[in-house]
Amino acid sequence: MRSEESFALFSPMKDSNDEYEDTEIAEKSPNGRYIRYNEVLGREFGATSKIAYKGFDVGDGMEVTWNKLRVNDLSKAAEQVEERLNTLLKPLRHKNIIKSYSTWVDHETGSINVITESFTSGNLREFRKKHRSVDVVAIKNWSRQILQGLCYLHTHDPPIIHGDLTCGNIFINGNTGELVSSASECLKIEEGHKGNKVDTRILLEKVKDIQVRQFIEKCLVPASYIMGSSSVEELLKHPFLEKNRTSLAMDMVKEADCHPVSVMEFKALNERNEFRLTGERRDGNSASLVLRIADLCGRRRVTNIEFEFCVDTDTTISVAGEMVQELGLPMEDVTLIVELMDNLIIKLVPCWMPSFARFNGVKRSYVDPIFGF
Repeated sequence: MRSEESFALFSPMKDSNDEYEDTEIAEKSPNGRYIRYNEVLGREFGATSKIAYKGFDVGDGMEVTWNKLRVNDLSKAAEQVEERLNTLLKPLRHKNIIKSYSTWVDHETGSINVITESFTSGNLREFRKKHRSVDVVAIKNWSRQILQGLCYLHTHDPPIIHGDLTCGNIFINGNTGELVSSASECLKIEEGHKGNKVDTRILLEKVKDIQVRQFIEKCLVPASYIMGSSSVEELLKHPFLEKNRTSLAMDMVKEADCHPVSVMEFKALNERNEFRLTGERRDGNSASLVLRIADLCGRRRVTNIEFEFCVDTDTTISVAGEMVQELGLPMEDVTLIVELMDNLIIKLVPCWMPSFARFNGVKRSYVDPIFGF
């Protein structure tokens, strides 16, 4: 290394760059360790607005992200914010949760400042726009990482609900494919569930893989149905996320192509029973189904249930829920029966959409065991 380069590396560089620092540095942290530049990395607006700026850690000589949150009437919520900063955000340590280095409240400007690690590849939304060809293996890997981060938050003491999990709040290391979720959203004070009015039926119609569609449906359960942390743990066990993917752990007894067929049969097993569902399409939008349940626990009892399914009025969730309730089966069997029915009916009636399309009409007692929320 040349002598002038060595001097440039280790010198404070004050004189020649005073003008640059004065124009580019917008703010310094109270302890002087972190500086904020004017470059904006991202914005979010609402009752609590958030702007992410490019920052720098003078002590460690590395780039950071300086998040500035503004809360309406911070003076009324100051105590609550301080508590969240001290008890929720600072102690978080997980490979899939973004690292928080420093936090403080600026009462003069009415802002909350959160210094976090920086990700040069940006958030997942931006990353997917740059790279449109992504294999399902990578998508499954991303999904596992997101759920592992959520599981950590939900099992934290006290439990933490993220509140605003979007691709804009999930950041990626483009060199390793590792994802981290921003946790600063837990500081937001506004109440209620924020969500865009999106026609999920239209979007789900574009998903041709039944197993992928079912996984998406379970992730889209409304916030009012969320119950505890077991939901995330059950999503992590979903067949879609299995590394050696099988077809929903079901064997298709009769082969069929993508065209509508008249008779189909699917089967599935769990620790207690074998379930075999046979279906035949009737005239119009209805199907005649027979569910055969064979006991595998020594009693060798076989139960056959015959029923009609109308695609215009029935949902697999409600039918399976009533069936399990009447037969006295364990509630976890609802999930398996729903998956059998979804796979069979969509073969008999290809234009039919699975149960999520009419999700709002489902009784909650049936939803909890299905989605684990």
